[in-house]
Amino acid sequence: MVGAALILSTFCAPARAQRTGDGLYGRWDRGLTLALGAGAGATWLDGNADPNVVGEARFLVADAAGVALSGRWGPDSGQHLFVGVDLRPLFPALFFLYKQTWNEFADLLLQSIFFEIGPAFLLDGDRSVGLGVGFGFGLPLYRPLTTVRGLWLRIATRYVNADPAYRNTQPTTDRTRWTLYATFVVRLGFHSKLSRWEPPRYRHR
Repeated sequence: MVGAALILSTFCAPARAQRTGDGLYGRWDRGLTLALGAGAGATWLDGNADPNVVGEARFLVADAAGVALSGRWGPDSGQHLFVGVDLRPLFPALFFLYKQTWNEFADLLLQSIFFEIGPAFLLDGDRSVGLGVGFGFGLPLYRPLTTVRGLWLRIATRYVNADPAYRNTQPTTDRTRWTLYATFVVRLGFHSKLSRWEPPRYRHR
C-alpha cells in the first residue's frame, strides 16, 4: 500500500521541470544501453508457486528495441534460457506524437513498458525448445546521467509453452508455465551517433 501511494503521489505531483526538457531524458546522448539485472520470481505449477532466481541482460538501441537474454532457475520448475526480441513502442510513439507528461518518473515508467518474444531453451536434458512471450515495466530508482544510467526495478511476467503437441491437444501443465518476477537492474549507457539522425533544425550548435 505504501509503495502504491508513493507511485500515485509521484504521478499527481507537479513536474519539477514542466516543459523544459526534450522528452528524451539523455537517451540520444548515450543511445546504446546494456541492462544487467538479477532478482527473484515464482513459476506456477498446477496452481502452486515455485520460487526461483532470475538473471538477465538486455541490449537496447535508443531504449526502443533490442535483444534480451534471460535465465530462470527453480527447484521444481527447472531451468530455462530465454533469447528474444525486446520491443518498447511507447517511447518513440509518445515522443514523436509529443504526448509526454513532462514528469520524468511518469514518462520513464510509461516508456519502459516492453514486450518480448523468442525461443526459450529448457535445460531439462531433453534439449526442449519452447516459445516465450513476456511483458513488463520498470521503475526508475536512481538516474545519474553518466555511463551508469541508473538503478531500476523491473517487474515482468513471461509465459513459456514447450508442449510439442499444443496444436492438437490441450497443453500439459508441466510444459506450459507462467513466471512472475522482479529484478534490480543496473543500466550502462554508451555513446552513439543517434543524435546525428535529428533534422538540422533541432540540433544545438
